[in-house]
Amino acid sequence: MVDVNIAGALADLYTLQERDQELDKIKEQQEQLPEELVEVRQRWAELSGRLSQLKERYLALQREYKQNDLEIKDLMAKRKQAEDEQMQSSSVREQTQFENRIQQLSTRIDELTELTMPILEEMDELAAKIQALEEEMGQVKPELEALEAQNAERVAQLEAEYQEKLAVREEMAASIPKNLLREYQAIRRARKGVGVALVIAHGGVYRCSACSVQLPTHVAQRVYQGQQVVRCPSCGRLLWKGPQEG
Repeated sequence: MVDVNIAGALADLYTLQERDQELDKIKEQQEQLPEELVEVRQRWAELSGRLSQLKERYLALQREYKQNDLEIKDLMAKRKQAEDEQMQSSSVREQTQFENRIQQLSTRIDELTELTMPILEEMDELAAKIQALEEEMGQVKPELEALEAQNAERVAQLEAEYQEKLAVREEMAASIPKNLLREYQAIRRARKGVGVALVIAHGGVYRCSACSVQLPTHVAQRVYQGQQVVRCPSCGRLLWKGPQEG
């Protein structure tokens, strides 16, 4: 009875592994994005990045322009005050002092004005580029949203299939001894989704189907006797003799 139970449990476990691998495949399919969606996402990210850079540069120029503009207005106010005070002064010395002051202020105003003009020109150029990019993104957005919706529907359909298969898998797992199931699951996590391997016999040589290592004869014999759970001495996977003919 023990032999039959172990053999049957390993057979059930191997079938369970096939279901688990089907579930793994569904999860992989869910994560694999359609090529068209990947391309459009990349395009959107590229446009968004460029737009962000342009806007950042525009804001920096805008701050610089405002700072210059405030300084120019302050200098013009000071120049106007100096001109008013010059008109009210009576001595030649004061007239000369005010004239020098007015000249200094005018020179600084001209310098700032000259610096500000290229800033305005670049801001105009940037504004045009920003508008063009926003228009291009406006054209890409509907396509991206449509592809995202299609992908969401695809993922939802796969999830429904996954849940359906998972329910069947859980029902199958309930009939397998818990300690054996836990051991299988731990090995499967550590060994790329394969916890149970077949013993392949050819010309008197026995190999593990998972790692292809030749098994010692006494290990193969223990597997075929079916009196205990045997693990591959190389990869550690559970070994099953497979369905026997006759």
